[in-house]
Amino acid sequence: MKKLSLLVTMLIALVITSCKTESKQEAADMVFTNGNIYTINEAQPSAEAVAVKDGKIVFVGSTADAQAYIGDNTETTDLQGKTMMPGFVSAHDHLIASSWTSLGVQIYDAKDRADAIRMIKEYAEANPDKKVIQGIGWDTNMLEGYPTAKDLDEAVPNRPAFILDNTIHDAWLNTAAFIAANITKDSPDVVPGVTFWKRDADGTPTGVGIELQWFEAYGQIAWDPDNMIRESAEQLYTIGASNGTTTFLNPGIVTPNIKDVHGGMEKDFVVAMDILKGWENDGSLKMRTVALPIYKSAVGDPQKFVDFGVKMNKKYNSDKLMVTSLKIHPEGNTVAGTAPHVDNYPGTDHNGSFNVQPEETMTIVTKAAEVGLDVMVHTDGDRSSRAAVDAILAARKIDPNNRSALHHAIYVHPDDQQRIIDNKIPVNSTPNFTNTFGNGDKDNVRIRGLEQVNSSLGRYPHFARNGVRVSISADVPSTPASMQGPLFVVQCAVTLKDASNPDATAFPENRTPMTVEEAIRAITIDAAWQLQMEDKIGSIEVGKYADLVVLGENPYEVDPEKLKDIKVMATLMDGEYTFQYDEKTALLMEGKLLAYAALPGALTGCNHGSNNHRHER
Repeated sequence: MKKLSLLVTMLIALVITSCKTESKQEAADMVFTNGNIYTINEAQPSAEAVAVKDGKIVFVGSTADAQAYIGDNTETTDLQGKTMMPGFVSAHDHLIASSWTSLGVQIYDAKDRADAIRMIKEYAEANPDKKVIQGIGWDTNMLEGYPTAKDLDEAVPNRPAFILDNTIHDAWLNTAAFIAANITKDSPDVVPGVTFWKRDADGTPTGVGIELQWFEAYGQIAWDPDNMIRESAEQLYTIGASNGTTTFLNPGIVTPNIKDVHGGMEKDFVVAMDILKGWENDGSLKMRTVALPIYKSAVGDPQKFVDFGVKMNKKYNSDKLMVTSLKIHPEGNTVAGTAPHVDNYPGTDHNGSFNVQPEETMTIVTKAAEVGLDVMVHTDGDRSSRAAVDAILAARKIDPNNRSALHHAIYVHPDDQQRIIDNKIPVNSTPNFTNTFGNGDKDNVRIRGLEQVNSSLGRYPHFARNGVRVSISADVPSTPASMQGPLFVVQCAVTLKDASNPDATAFPENRTPMTVEEAIRAITIDAAWQLQMEDKIGSIEVGKYADLVVLGENPYEVDPEKLKDIKVMATLMDGEYTFQYDEKTALLMEGKLLAYAALPGALTGCNHGSNNHRHER
């Protein structure tokens, strides 16, 4: 009897040992435990733990079950209840080469024209060694109309000066800049009525270049691509990673050569991509990058443009650096009175003009579909939104999986809103383009009228509620780099307010904003879907890349008015830290958060065991 009892005990022990052996998994490189993990995966919405090996997620589940993935050399992090989410995806930010547009004096807060001139003058006097004075931040409400070169001469009389408006589409030049660039009354407008110099009755430019007309002059005087592109990307990639961004779509590399579609645009694109390829090769690329060649020309060749896209697609096709789409920028801005609309601008006999005609947009989008490329179409006026919808529907007849999208969709006619919903055409929006930021409320009501504002402006929440895959992003540099943070953008979308202004009111007043759930999807899985990467990123699932962000607070629980204040504690791409928060991290730009330094050291509160690296957050 005793022998039988002993035999049973041994068998039970053997079974238990066998079960333990079977449950033990191959050791992971990293294991995160005790977290409040939102996976954005409907099949498994939440978890406590995540395990990572070779840059990919190998486990999502409970802290108890995660123990099976911990080996002697596994780095473990106790999240202590903090929130983990998939790394944020921005579907529209110019982070490769655009920081040059934000150089110099920031006049966003100027009260009027006199105050703006004072700020510029003080900056110029404090920087006597700068050969060119630059700045950004004006709008026509602030300056009570368009300024002149003579106005700017009061601040900068002897050196060229370029002061960009708050969208970077228009620029205010002084007389010295016109002289240095040899701009005279005989200098042609690129596209009259769309891309042009403001002129007096005699045809002499008065001081403002509309819709990037000024780019050529800047290129002659100040552009240094090899240094400016590298320095810009270094700065903006650090900012993006510090905000939790792990992937972004760069819809056109913003340089002064952007309108020279078959010359300077191509050259600058290759310079930039080769810099990024070097970073990818040495492991220093901080965000997955989807870079788009851009077509912003009235005289380009659509087939030649698509052919360049195919060439770039073959050269840059990794999961970290890729060219899978093209960008069309066919118009100016509504607030400048140039974007094409179905109806005339109130009080005028015109309804705006195209820079790239609808027929060219149709040709590019359909030819791109034939070779497997998507196209992102900038749409400001409702007539350009209509042209984009027409082209995308034609492309889908060629490739049913084509995910070409409307980017901005600032004004969309009600008829086309329904077509977008019926056909689930993806939309990207920048919430601050349709609220009070930069006096946008005043401009839009003044220029298009309250009726069209209420029916057609900023309808992205409506699209999201009706099953359209919507992404939201900041569109740096048309908003300042301090606004790049995806959580900043989420706050704007769920409040309909400019999150940079504590006194801002919701606009338009007749809108229902996005829910937090919709807005989070718009910076994760729905944005990833637009980039054709939903099988690799955008949610926390086994087999996907370990692109993760750890937050100091839960965005689903905080006051929506404080979403932008949530600290990003860590950002990881491929299971490698691209950013780690430290209390000593600097706040830059006069107290406005631009970026936390990406520190290479251990996480705060980390304890090291013998071989098992343990961290607490």
